[in-house]
Amino acid sequence: MVGTAKLRTWFLRNLLEAAERELGAQPVAALPARVPDRLRAHLSLERLRASGALDAIPLDEGEEALVAFDQMLGDGTGRVFERVACEMLARQLVQATAAVRVGDLFGTVARLRGPFEHPFVDTPLTFELQKTPSGLTLTVGVAGRPRATRLLGQLASAAITAAERFAREAHAEPLKLKTETIADRSRVEARFRRASSAPPPPQLDPVPVSKRISPVSRASTSLSAEVARILAPSFRRERAPDFSDEPPSRRHSSGDMDAVTPEPPARISSAPPARTSSAPPPKRESVPPPKRESVPPPSGPFGAEPPTRKGT
Repeated sequence: MVGTAKLRTWFLRNLLEAAERELGAQPVAALPARVPDRLRAHLSLERLRASGALDAIPLDEGEEALVAFDQMLGDGTGRVFERVACEMLARQLVQATAAVRVGDLFGTVARLRGPFEHPFVDTPLTFELQKTPSGLTLTVGVAGRPRATRLLGQLASAAITAAERFAREAHAEPLKLKTETIADRSRVEARFRRASSAPPPPQLDPVPVSKRISPVSRASTSLSAEVARILAPSFRRERAPDFSDEPPSRRHSSGDMDAVTPEPPARISSAPPARTSSAPPPKRESVPPPKRESVPPPSGPFGAEPPTRKGT
């Protein structure tokens, strides 16, 4: 069962002590005489110091006391309340060094959730902390209580400012706060990071290397063929192939230099050239074949037939 929403008296005592250090003792001492009678006990520093650690007052009376505190000591815009609350929370961070994370403002603010919730009794609070590209956002509030939500928004701004004193991030810009309260939700936007750089330009595909035949290689090949024709007459007669006149299909590229595959030289035929005139070919004189001389059969033991033996 949810009880009546209350506010701890020690929270008001700590706030008045911080105001005494920040604004002086005289304004704080004259404060009870400037507020209605029902709020004098809640804004008297002497009575609050005499209260116990677990003493609490109804949240409605606590809201009225905080609004009167800001109106009597300031202009009612919440600036004085935020200034004094920042001093109060900074003192708590000094006493609780474990709550400070140097160079991490987000983590330090997250550790201040306890000081937000502890002063309120039987009062569910909203505490949402998120990172943003430029810093962080903190959303706080009390369901169904717009006045308490507005006071919590000012308290949240004070908490971020106090945490920034001890957890200042490197290469950060000056802290800028923007508070917006709608109904029972108060959103505080903190900007302390530099704007992100523009995205890098898209990388273009590399330009393909052209493999066309270099005109220098063509000129050098033609010059070599010309010198060869001048110095070697026989080479000219055999019609050495001119590499520069060959079709591109016979050329092959290799690396940065172009190699040309020459055609094999044409074979010189030994046959006589064909006659182009229509005159009949000259008649060939018939030459009689040479006569063969008769050769007598060889004589001797192997040349003639062996004599026939007669019977004995």
